[in-house]
Amino acid sequence: MPLADFVKQPSIRDNMFKKMIDICIAWLGNCYCLLISHQMVSKFYSRSSTLYYNVV
Repeated sequence: MPLADFVKQPSIRDNMFKKMIDICIAWLGNCYCLLISHQMVSKFYSRSSTLYYNVV
């Protein structure tokens, strides 16, 4: 499946999953630096979580 079609999937609408996909896309393009933490709520768990990632 082409990446453009994959990111249009309904499950990608979850904030945390979308951010993880953004990170992967940035990694593929070698466009990331600086590790930070980001608070967000996942629709899968309905609770606050911390996602650590490189800024994209």
